[in-house]
Amino acid sequence: MATKKKVAEEVKAVEEKVEKAVKKAPAKAKAAAKKVEDKVVAEEIEVKKTAARTARKTKETVQKVEAAAKKPASKLEIIVQSPLGGNITAEEIAAKLPKGAETVFVRVDQNKLWWIKGEETGSVDIW
Repeated sequence: MATKKKVAEEVKAVEEKVEKAVKKAPAKAKAAAKKVEDKVVAEEIEVKKTAARTARKTKETVQKVEAAAKKPASKLEIIVQSPLGGNITAEEIAAKLPKGAETVFVRVDQNKLWWIKGEETGSVDIW
């Protein structure tokens, strides 16, 4: 009988341990859930920080591109050469045209600048 009593005591001790473990399980589960929640919140904060940094860098890049687009392109120098000799620049051509001329055709073979101003047309000698 002593053996049955000992087995019963061991069974009872195991049952008590199981009961304690069952009672502690919700608290342990809550603690584990809290750790997971804290980790998720920390990761969300980090994602938001990264998104904010990326947005700031993107905004800065857009501002730089817009600023570059507003800068005038490098001035292109245009020189027209006559086969008979002589050069004329775009500035010199513009000075020979009437104010408000919209379009000019350079005809070095005719020594003429043909211009258009609205409905009006005309020509000027180059040299």
